[in-house]
Amino acid sequence: MKMIKYSKYLALVAVLISAAGCDDAKLSTIDNGLYIQEAAPSNTFGQQIEAQLVDDGDVTKTLTVRLVRAITEDVTVTLDIDQQLINDYNQKHEAAYELLPEEFWSFQRTVTIPAGEVSAPVINLTIKPFTTPNNEAYAIPVRITSVTGTVGIVGNANHILYLLTSPNKQKTLVLKSGNKTTTVFNSEMPAAQWTIEYWIRFDNTTGQPTGAWVGPANIGFRRNIFADNAAPIYFNDILLRYWADGAKKIAPTLQCQLNGNYFDSEEFWYPDTWYHIAYTYDGSTIRLYKDGTLNNYKADTRDFVFKNISFAESFGWRMQVEYAQIRLWKKCLTDNAIQEGMSRQIPGDAEGLIGYWKCDEGEGNVLKDSSPSGNNITLNGIPNWSKQYNFYHPNDDED
Repeated sequence: MKMIKYSKYLALVAVLISAAGCDDAKLSTIDNGLYIQEAAPSNTFGQQIEAQLVDDGDVTKTLTVRLVRAITEDVTVTLDIDQQLINDYNQKHEAAYELLPEEFWSFQRTVTIPAGEVSAPVINLTIKPFTTPNNEAYAIPVRITSVTGTVGIVGNANHILYLLTSPNKQKTLVLKSGNKTTTVFNSEMPAAQWTIEYWIRFDNTTGQPTGAWVGPANIGFRRNIFADNAAPIYFNDILLRYWADGAKKIAPTLQCQLNGNYFDSEEFWYPDTWYHIAYTYDGSTIRLYKDGTLNNYKADTRDFVFKNISFAESFGWRMQVEYAQIRLWKKCLTDNAIQEGMSRQIPGDAEGLIGYWKCDEGEGNVLKDSSPSGNNITLNGIPNWSKQYNFYHPNDDED
């Protein structure tokens, strides 16, 4: 039993050493101290940032203030909101989080660790469902701000930042071959760097089960859904087209064609599945992200000018494609920025945003541009509109 307690003590000391971030930290200087247990879990030592989904009901997060070892007097600790945590995160990750209004959260600010104990009573941080009228991104930054007692705060485990996600729920645009459309922008938009991102899903309208999907024998089946040279969406010289087979001749691939310079995605695209696609350009390299993960890239150096947007090019007669959250940026988004914004709506006036078609109208044939550019799109024909999807988990059956 003594060995178990001793091992646990060493583990907690290791947490604080890791959080302190000092290569030559000495045990004698940090042999006791305060930390938030949830900000220093034993499996990762430091977890000061946590993503949290807030959907239809209240969410409760626990905050447990602890000592490495007990002392013979009470220790009273105050926790509070620290706006600087949000500022630092935004600067590092090119994000735009704001403090969630206080009406949507609450927690007890002061707790006491009794003499002879190592832990204060658990604090419950309650987060209520919130609205985002302008598609804001919200966060709650909590930090230990003061201590009454003979021990101090050590390391980075004295704070935790909750990044809140209110998932995007919307109906989506559904296009077929008769909806082929090209819209010329109000003015040309040069972009030394850029990002194109969107959600896309190819519907299986054949009635044939997709179990027999991969391999040379099923190319005809795949061409009904991913027709060769089909381009669901592209911007003038940036042609984004699918082929029922890639180089391996086993499954569909997505190709980025740039006037002779092109590169393919990995193969293995499936029907009836939502994918988030993002292409970025930093002035020297074009990168493809699939569901927030780098998929492929290729060097390219040229001037880009966005002049128009096109839909439903070279669709096969059975093709049916769903779209959501089409965005055009005149900046190269980082992988963190792509992952952070892909499952929610964003403000129309976000920095660098020059095109934003949510595809959530649910009726009619006009796609509103929510960016300052004002390039609304009138589609040829009357499109269909899907059921509502929750883009935090769009491939689940439930809305």
